[in-house]
Amino acid sequence: MTKTHQDRGHMPSVSDTQDDGGRSSGPIRDPLAWMSGRVSEDPSLIELVAFRDSRPDLMAFARQAKRCDDEAGRAAYGLDETQENKLARVGLKIVGLSCTAIVAIWPTDTIDDADAKQGLARETRMHGDDTAYSVAPMLTAETAARIRLHRAAFAVGEGIVPPAPPRPSPAARGLVDWPLSRFDLVDLVPREGGEMTLTDAQVARWAGFTDAYPQISDCVDRFARMIAIADRLDLLAAHQTADASDLRRGAEAARIIAYLAAARAAIWPAMLHSADAEAKLRLVTCINDRACRGDPLHQQAAIRHVVTQANWIAMAFRFGATLQLHPDWIPIV
Repeated sequence: MTKTHQDRGHMPSVSDTQDDGGRSSGPIRDPLAWMSGRVSEDPSLIELVAFRDSRPDLMAFARQAKRCDDEAGRAAYGLDETQENKLARVGLKIVGLSCTAIVAIWPTDTIDDADAKQGLARETRMHGDDTAYSVAPMLTAETAARIRLHRAAFAVGEGIVPPAPPRPSPAARGLVDWPLSRFDLVDLVPREGGEMTLTDAQVARWAGFTDAYPQISDCVDRFARMIAIADRLDLLAAHQTADASDLRRGAEAARIIAYLAAARAAIWPAMLHSADAEAKLRLVTCINDRACRGDPLHQQAAIRHVVTQANWIAMAFRFGATLQLHPDWIPIV
């Protein structure tokens, strides 16, 4: 891996927290839709290779994931909660999990990417994943499987990642801010308490974002279409005697777009007995069908992880009226 900031994609302004100081106006954009929407439905090889080469800033997405999740946790609950507050909190959760999915799905191209994945993995690790060495873990088989999927989703691959910052020397000062790692989300995202900081106008924008949910069947169709393109490009590359690097690069891009579309379908809630609910069940079948394919493990694990986390969004959106997925996944880890 090489450390570079060249050709990095720019993250859209998706929140009213620290990124824009509350100055944004207009509708909030879905990060997954923004990412994959840069490629057409019937892309050329040039489009795909350009998409693969224009790497997003995963560190920025990791910060945004934590920021949105933190702000959602500060929203009013119980008797103080209005319908607009509830939808705003759900919107923050959707955007936060969408940013998490982007960090997990995109391959590790640089050291910065590896740092973003490892930093977000630390902040989203599951209960039981930090059991002390001297204590016997008390886990159910389901929890253990979820922990393994979470680890696999944020795995940085076989690249060599440099060690964390060195320990302070005996004469070093500034110890209160001495870094624990190169990329620490707790240090980079301001820690705040108290009530939610969004203004009424900002809450209304977030509620409007949640109300404008996508057609989930379109996302599942896009997954199937892009996966088919990726598979065909891989076959074409295998039959080439000349350099086929552009075909393999295009296949990578199509596969990334497919999994971004799958994550979007998994994250957004669907009402029970609706066409969207049927599309989500179809998504589970599609993802299970990839278990024996050559898709990167971290991408397959990312969707399985996101499906589980999205159940909390579904419960908050319309408790008892939205589909919660508990699939019988074909094991991959």
